Amino acid sequence: MPSSSELETIAVFLRHHSVSCWQMTPAQGQLLEELMPGYRVVLCAREEDFVKQLNRASIAITWQCRQDWLDQAAKLRILATPAAGKDYFTVALPPGVIRLNGQFHGELIAETAVGAILAMFRGILPAVSQYAAAPWPRPELSPRIRPLRGSRIGILGFGHIGQAIGALLKPFGVHITGFRKNPQSPAPDWFVPGEDACFGPSELDQVLPTLEHIVLAMPRSADTDNILDARRLALLPRHASISNFGRGNAIELPALLQALRSGQLSGAFLDVFPREPLDQTDAELLSCPNLWRLPHLSAAADHYLDLFIRDFVRQYRLCGSGR
Repeated sequence: MPSSSELETIAVFLRHHSVSCWQMTPAQGQLLEELMPGYRVVLCAREEDFVKQLNRASIAITWQCRQDWLDQAAKLRILATPAAGKDYFTVALPPGVIRLNGQFHGELIAETAVGAILAMFRGILPAVSQYAAAPWPRPELSPRIRPLRGSRIGILGFGHIGQAIGALLKPFGVHITGFRKNPQSPAPDWFVPGEDACFGPSELDQVLPTLEHIVLAMPRSADTDNILDARRLALLPRHASISNFGRGNAIELPALLQALRSGQLSGAFLDVFPREPLDQTDAELLSCPNLWRLPHLSAAADHYLDLFIRDFVRQYRLCGSGR
């Protein structure tokens, strides 16, 4: 067992002003230390404490990072964040430093996505929102209820998260159509050739008219800006629906609101938005019928950071321990 002076440092600055499950607890810090022999974990409650620890840390784990912090991190080998999106913070890594993003979100977001899709298809969301005050809204709700089984659902962004959503949808008898940059990449185990399909981005226009619901699980990039614009939204079948669990840049929001207000689309469930957080200046969005929202919480769970810790240790071992 190395002495305390021989242990390398993991500096952790995971604090959040409003979501408790995004703050690492002492028990979780102990779990990380147990899974990382040769390291001591230092949990930092304040930004200035974290910056001081960067002078001696081999590994830094944080929600936020600034370039000037890295400039003084002479011993740093790994910069890690639980966030899945590469856009969460933008810094130029010093030579020899690798960055690790979370790859564990799929199982959590998949539960949210399937819950939202099922609640839209079966009329549950409009029943508890638009018609909550109506004593017996059978005439209004019955035309909106459709079977999830046998439906065709497209997943735009068929990576870790998109495939996890597809896996949880398959037991409902759903036909999955995935979209990713390389459609020839190996398919997941649950994929049924002939029943499910995978396409590249260039085939999106051709396939959209066949889909009853489309899920977005895409990272933010120039390629994904308004990938569902007014023209493509119009390609979807009338009364199709949409959900977005990736980034808010992927949908042309004014066009989506118009499609919902006109009845072209039957509903949309959004966890992410072009500008966050929303406030009262977003009145048109807040009042749009058939639009249901989460405040970017589709991956929230009390064991969120437990999943991250195990995922981080897995990635650490795969990348050669960063040594």
